[in-house]
Amino acid sequence: MDPTRLRERLAAGDILLGLSNNYPSAALIETVGSMWDFIWIDGQHGQFSYDNALTAVRASDLVGTDSLLRAPGHEHSLLGLYIDMFPSALMVPMVNTPAQAHAVVDATKFPPLGNRSFGGRRPIDSLGREYYLAEGPLLIAQIETPRAVENVEEIAATDGIDVLFLGADDLKIQSGESVDAPNLETEVVTQAMDRVAKAAKGAGKYSGCVAVTPEQVKYSIDLGYQILAVGGDMAMLRCACRDALELLRKVITG
Repeated sequence: MDPTRLRERLAAGDILLGLSNNYPSAALIETVGSMWDFIWIDGQHGQFSYDNALTAVRASDLVGTDSLLRAPGHEHSLLGLYIDMFPSALMVPMVNTPAQAHAVVDATKFPPLGNRSFGGRRPIDSLGREYYLAEGPLLIAQIETPRAVENVEEIAATDGIDVLFLGADDLKIQSGESVDAPNLETEVVTQAMDRVAKAAKGAGKYSGCVAVTPEQVKYSIDLGYQILAVGGDMAMLRCACRDALELLRKVITG
Protein backbone atom coordinates (compact mmCIF):
# COMPACT_ATOMS: atom_id res chain seq x y z
CA MET A 1 0.00 0.00 0.00
CA ASP A 2 1.23 3.48 -0.82
CA PRO A 3 2.11 5.09 2.58
CA THR A 4 0.83 8.43 1.28
CA ARG A 5 -2.60 7.86 2.86
CA LEU A 6 -1.12 7.34 6.31
CA ARG A 7 0.93 10.52 6.01
CA GLU A 8 -2.11 12.47 4.85
CA ARG A 9 -4.29 11.21 7.70
CA LEU A 10 -1.69 12.14 10.31
CA ALA A 11 -1.16 15.55 8.72
CA ALA A 12 -4.94 16.10 8.88
CA GLY A 13 -4.86 15.42 12.62
CA ASP A 14 -6.69 12.08 12.52
CA ILE A 15 -6.55 9.82 15.56
CA LEU A 16 -5.69 6.31 14.39
CA LEU A 17 -6.69 3.20 16.36
CA GLY A 18 -4.81 -0.01 15.70
CA LEU A 19 -4.84 -3.73 16.45
CA SER A 20 -1.64 -5.42 17.58
CA ASN A 21 -1.18 -8.62 15.55
CA ASN A 22 1.08 -11.13 17.31
CA TYR A 23 0.11 -14.45 15.74
CA PRO A 24 0.34 -14.91 11.97
CA SER A 25 -3.10 -15.29 10.43
CA ALA A 26 -4.08 -13.73 7.14
CA ALA A 27 -7.62 -14.88 7.89
CA LEU A 28 -7.69 -12.76 11.03
CA ILE A 29 -6.69 -9.65 9.10
CA GLU A 30 -9.11 -10.46 6.29
CA THR A 31 -11.93 -10.84 8.84
CA VAL A 32 -11.42 -7.87 11.17
CA GLY A 33 -8.68 -5.78 9.56
CA SER A 34 -11.01 -3.39 7.79
CA MET A 35 -12.46 -2.32 11.16
CA TRP A 36 -9.14 -0.77 12.18
CA ASP A 37 -7.11 2.23 11.07
CA PHE A 38 -3.93 0.16 11.15
CA ILE A 39 -2.62 -3.33 11.92
CA TRP A 40 0.53 -3.40 14.06
CA ILE A 41 2.39 -6.46 12.78
CA ASP A 42 4.82 -7.42 15.53
CA GLY A 43 7.91 -8.86 13.92
CA GLN A 44 9.90 -8.37 17.13
CA HIS A 45 7.89 -10.22 19.79
CA GLY A 46 5.16 -11.82 17.67
CA GLN A 47 5.39 -15.28 16.12
CA PHE A 48 6.29 -14.08 12.63
CA SER A 49 8.73 -15.45 10.10
CA TYR A 50 9.66 -13.33 7.09
CA ASP A 51 6.99 -15.07 4.98
CA ASN A 52 4.34 -14.62 7.69
CA ALA A 53 5.13 -10.92 8.06
CA LEU A 54 4.98 -10.33 4.30
CA THR A 55 1.64 -12.15 4.14
CA ALA A 56 0.30 -9.96 6.96
CA VAL A 57 1.35 -6.80 5.13
CA ARG A 58 -0.33 -8.05 1.95
CA ALA A 59 -3.49 -9.01 3.87
CA SER A 60 -3.63 -5.51 5.34
CA ASP A 61 -3.37 -4.06 1.84
CA LEU A 62 -6.14 -6.38 0.68
CA VAL A 63 -8.62 -5.02 3.24
CA GLY A 64 -7.48 -1.41 2.81
CA THR A 65 -5.91 -0.98 6.25
CA ASP A 66 -2.50 0.57 6.87
CA SER A 67 0.23 -1.74 8.17
CA LEU A 68 2.79 -0.86 10.84
CA LEU A 69 5.50 -3.51 10.68
CA ARG A 70 7.85 -3.79 13.65
CA ALA A 71 11.31 -5.07 12.77
CA PRO A 72 13.14 -7.38 15.21
CA GLY A 73 16.16 -5.09 15.59
CA HIS A 74 18.54 -2.56 14.08
CA GLU A 75 20.83 -4.55 11.80
CA HIS A 76 21.25 -2.70 8.50
CA SER A 77 20.40 -5.52 6.09
CA LEU A 78 17.49 -6.67 8.28
CA LEU A 79 15.90 -3.22 8.19
CA GLY A 80 16.37 -3.14 4.43
CA LEU A 81 14.63 -6.50 4.11
CA TYR A 82 11.70 -5.41 6.28
CA ILE A 83 11.15 -2.05 4.62
CA ASP A 84 11.20 -3.80 1.24
CA MET A 85 8.03 -5.61 2.34
CA PHE A 86 6.50 -2.18 1.66
CA PRO A 87 4.38 -1.64 4.77
CA SER A 88 2.72 1.70 5.43
CA ALA A 89 5.22 2.26 8.25
CA LEU A 90 8.30 0.52 9.63
CA MET A 91 8.74 0.53 13.41
CA VAL A 92 12.20 0.05 14.92
CA PRO A 93 12.47 -0.94 18.61
CA MET A 94 14.85 0.41 21.25
CA VAL A 95 16.09 3.56 19.54
CA ASN A 96 18.02 4.96 22.49
CA THR A 97 20.45 7.52 21.06
CA PRO A 98 20.75 10.02 18.23
CA ALA A 99 23.49 7.82 16.74
CA GLN A 100 21.11 4.86 16.62
CA ALA A 101 18.42 7.04 15.08
CA HIS A 102 20.83 8.15 12.34
CA ALA A 103 21.86 4.52 11.71
CA VAL A 104 18.22 3.49 11.35
CA VAL A 105 17.63 6.30 8.87
CA ASP A 106 20.77 5.28 7.00
CA ALA A 107 19.39 1.75 6.56
CA THR A 108 15.86 2.72 5.55
CA LYS A 109 16.06 5.93 3.52
CA PHE A 110 17.51 6.45 0.07
CA PRO A 111 20.13 9.16 -0.61
CA PRO A 112 20.58 11.90 0.32
CA LEU A 113 19.16 10.97 3.77
CA GLY A 114 20.48 7.43 3.92
CA ASN A 115 22.05 4.52 2.09
CA ARG A 116 19.14 2.13 1.63
CA SER A 117 19.82 -0.45 -1.05
CA PHE A 118 17.70 -0.21 -4.19
CA GLY A 119 15.89 -3.21 -5.67
CA GLY A 120 13.01 -4.13 -3.36
CA ARG A 121 10.82 -6.48 -5.36
CA ARG A 122 7.51 -5.49 -3.82
CA PRO A 123 7.93 -1.69 -4.04
CA ILE A 124 9.11 -2.02 -7.65
CA ASP A 125 6.08 -4.13 -8.52
CA SER A 126 3.78 -1.69 -6.72
CA LEU A 127 5.19 1.68 -7.78
CA GLY A 128 7.73 1.00 -10.51
CA ARG A 129 11.52 1.35 -10.57
CA GLU A 130 11.39 4.99 -9.51
CA TYR A 131 9.88 4.07 -6.13
CA TYR A 132 13.04 5.41 -4.50
CA LEU A 133 11.87 8.94 -5.39
CA ALA A 134 8.73 8.58 -3.23
CA GLU A 135 8.83 9.21 0.51
CA GLY A 136 8.38 5.53 1.28
CA PRO A 137 7.05 3.96 4.47
CA LEU A 138 6.95 6.16 7.56
CA LEU A 139 9.81 5.47 9.97
CA ILE A 140 8.81 4.99 13.59
CA ALA A 141 11.40 5.07 16.39
CA GLN A 142 10.40 3.39 19.63
CA ILE A 143 11.27 5.28 22.81
CA GLU A 144 11.37 2.53 25.43
CA THR A 145 14.12 3.24 27.96
CA PRO A 146 15.17 6.01 30.36
CA ARG A 147 18.15 6.62 28.08
CA ALA A 148 15.87 7.09 25.08
CA VAL A 149 13.67 9.52 27.00
CA GLU A 150 16.73 11.56 27.95
CA ASN A 151 17.71 11.74 24.27
CA VAL A 152 14.23 12.07 22.85
CA GLU A 153 14.53 15.66 21.63
CA GLU A 154 17.63 14.81 19.58
CA ILE A 155 16.06 11.60 18.30
CA ALA A 156 12.95 13.52 17.26
CA ALA A 157 15.09 16.09 15.45
CA THR A 158 16.78 13.39 13.36
CA ASP A 159 15.90 13.98 9.72
CA GLY A 160 14.11 10.88 8.45
CA ILE A 161 12.45 9.87 11.71
CA ASP A 162 8.71 10.43 11.23
CA VAL A 163 7.11 9.13 14.43
CA LEU A 164 8.08 8.54 18.07
CA PHE A 165 6.31 5.59 19.70
CA LEU A 166 6.51 5.29 23.48
CA GLY A 167 7.03 1.78 24.87
CA ALA A 168 5.83 1.90 28.47
CA ASP A 169 6.52 -1.71 29.52
CA ASP A 170 10.27 -1.68 28.90
CA LEU A 171 10.44 1.81 30.36
CA LYS A 172 8.82 0.60 33.60
CA ILE A 173 11.06 -2.46 33.86
CA GLN A 174 14.26 -0.47 33.25
CA SER A 175 13.11 2.15 35.76
CA GLY A 176 12.56 -0.45 38.51
CA GLU A 177 8.76 -0.34 38.32
CA SER A 178 6.45 -3.32 38.02
CA VAL A 179 5.51 -4.06 34.42
CA ASP A 180 1.90 -4.30 35.62
CA ALA A 181 1.91 -0.88 37.31
CA PRO A 182 -0.94 1.17 35.78
CA ASN A 183 0.57 3.56 33.24
CA LEU A 184 -1.42 6.59 34.33
CA GLU A 185 -0.48 5.99 37.98
CA THR A 186 3.23 5.58 37.26
CA GLU A 187 5.14 8.84 37.25
CA VAL A 188 7.99 7.63 35.06
CA VAL A 189 5.45 6.76 32.36
CA THR A 190 3.35 9.92 32.56
CA GLN A 191 6.46 12.10 32.54
CA ALA A 192 7.82 10.21 29.53
CA MET A 193 4.50 10.44 27.71
CA ASP A 194 4.50 14.20 28.13
CA ARG A 195 8.12 14.59 27.08
CA VAL A 196 7.80 12.32 24.02
CA ALA A 197 4.68 14.14 22.83
CA LYS A 198 6.33 17.54 23.24
CA ALA A 199 9.52 16.39 21.49
CA ALA A 200 7.57 15.02 18.54
CA LYS A 201 5.44 18.15 18.20
CA GLY A 202 8.46 20.41 18.56
CA ALA A 203 10.22 18.61 15.71
CA GLY A 204 7.16 18.53 13.48
CA LYS A 205 6.81 14.78 13.93
CA TYR A 206 4.03 12.51 15.23
CA SER A 207 3.69 10.39 18.37
CA GLY A 208 2.15 7.06 19.21
CA CYS A 209 1.70 4.69 22.15
CA VAL A 210 -0.28 1.76 23.50
CA ALA A 211 -3.59 2.81 25.10
CA VAL A 212 -5.98 0.02 26.01
CA THR A 213 -8.57 1.77 28.20
CA PRO A 214 -10.84 4.75 27.53
CA GLU A 215 -8.92 6.70 30.18
CA GLN A 216 -5.57 5.96 28.52
CA VAL A 217 -6.95 6.87 25.10
CA LYS A 218 -8.27 10.23 26.31
CA TYR A 219 -5.06 11.00 28.22
CA SER A 220 -2.94 10.19 25.17
CA ILE A 221 -5.06 12.21 22.77
CA ASP A 222 -4.99 15.20 25.12
CA LEU A 223 -1.18 15.10 24.99
CA GLY A 224 -1.21 15.00 21.19
CA TYR A 225 -0.74 11.29 20.43
CA GLN A 226 -2.32 10.24 17.14
CA ILE A 227 -1.22 6.61 16.68
CA LEU A 228 -2.83 4.46 19.37
CA ALA A 229 -2.51 0.69 19.59
CA VAL A 230 -5.65 -0.08 21.54
CA GLY A 231 -5.99 -3.85 21.41
CA GLY A 232 -4.21 -7.12 20.74
CA ASP A 233 -5.43 -10.16 18.84
CA MET A 234 -4.96 -12.67 21.68
CA ALA A 235 -6.20 -10.32 24.41
CA MET A 236 -9.39 -9.64 22.48
CA LEU A 237 -9.91 -13.33 21.70
CA ARG A 238 -9.37 -14.20 25.36
CA CYS A 239 -11.87 -11.59 26.52
CA ALA A 240 -14.47 -12.63 23.94
CA CYS A 241 -14.14 -16.30 24.91
CA ARG A 242 -14.39 -15.49 28.62
CA ASP A 243 -17.46 -13.31 28.21
CA ALA A 244 -19.22 -15.81 25.94
CA LEU A 245 -18.54 -18.73 28.29
CA GLU A 246 -19.68 -16.81 31.35
CA LEU A 247 -22.95 -16.00 29.62
CA LEU A 248 -23.56 -19.57 28.39
CA ARG A 249 -22.58 -21.22 31.67
CA LYS A 250 -25.31 -19.21 33.37
CA VAL A 251 -27.75 -21.11 31.15
CA ILE A 252 -26.34 -24.42 32.39
CA THR A 253 -26.36 -23.46 36.06
CA GLY A 254 -29.67 -21.66 35.82
